[in-house]
Amino acid sequence: MPVSIDKKFILIVITLTIVLVVSSTFIGSWSVTATRDRMSSSSQGKVFVMYAASLLKIFENTLGPSFHNETGYTYEGEGRGSVQVANMILDGLRTPDVFVSAGTIPIMKLMNKTDVGGSKPPLASWLVKFASAEIVIAYSPTSHYYTDLEKARLGEIPWHKVLSKQGLKFGRTDPELDPKGYYMILTAKLSNIYYNDSTIKQRILGDDRNPKQLFPEETLKTTLESGQLDAVAAYKHEAISRGLPYISLPAEINLAHPTFSDFYKRASYTLGNGQAVFGEPVYFSITIPESVKNLNGAVSFLKFLLSSNGERILKTQGLNYLKPLIEGDIEKVPASIRNILEPIKQKS
Repeated sequence: MPVSIDKKFILIVITLTIVLVVSSTFIGSWSVTATRDRMSSSSQGKVFVMYAASLLKIFENTLGPSFHNETGYTYEGEGRGSVQVANMILDGLRTPDVFVSAGTIPIMKLMNKTDVGGSKPPLASWLVKFASAEIVIAYSPTSHYYTDLEKARLGEIPWHKVLSKQGLKFGRTDPELDPKGYYMILTAKLSNIYYNDSTIKQRILGDDRNPKQLFPEETLKTTLESGQLDAVAAYKHEAISRGLPYISLPAEINLAHPTFSDFYKRASYTLGNGQAVFGEPVYFSITIPESVKNLNGAVSFLKFLLSSNGERILKTQGLNYLKPLIEGDIEKVPASIRNILEPIKQKS
């Protein structure tokens, strides 16, 4: 007997209902799986990294997101002058999982720290040098002195004569808060020796802490980019990462070449606490302070930074990547990091 139109309609409705139920079940299952994957990625926890603010663009735009994508850890970064970071850790104002410093002196402050009675241990036990930097003079494309600065870049006129021009606004960081601040002072003092002109440092910088020139590390480049300054002391990688024109300085004064280490030592700066800082190649270093809250995440960050992917990122951003070198108490370096570095040391 032929099926009636009403029965055919009912069969079609039932068929569609079954299809919809099966589809929704599949989609729901896929959605739960995707959500579970996202939860698994984010459940790794947060890794709080404090770093030299000269690395801001690299860490926030490239390294941090790449670390998160590769490991699933949530990256949280804060950039400041490295000496300032060390002071904040010492004062208990910050408790980062990782500290990345310009130079080694800020981390050394943590490694050498003990209380008056000697009952509290140092706040760090080791560091790893992983990159070197070069001091340059970055300048604004909109500066009234742009033509002269370009000539200095091309070597047509001495760079120090341009920076000595009346009215030119030069910026740098406070040497008591940021290594680049005292590195620029050392560069200027070395210039006096290199060019056999004892007036260069005074003409360019004035007093060591000339208030008209000192700006926070985290805002120095934006102040330049906004047109409030004509030129600033910078690391080469900063200028590259921000697309700023820059003047390269002779190898004998730019603190980038171990070959000239003995010459660099001829200049020094004394910090407010009486510690003398001598000229040396600028090395970036990293440690896991005792303040660490996510040790596994901190170790994962170091391993990523020292990996081929981390090396590629640093190199493309203008840093000179080094064969990593441990200093301090090697036995206190997490084993998984030692395992990476020991084969490298054996090859040297």
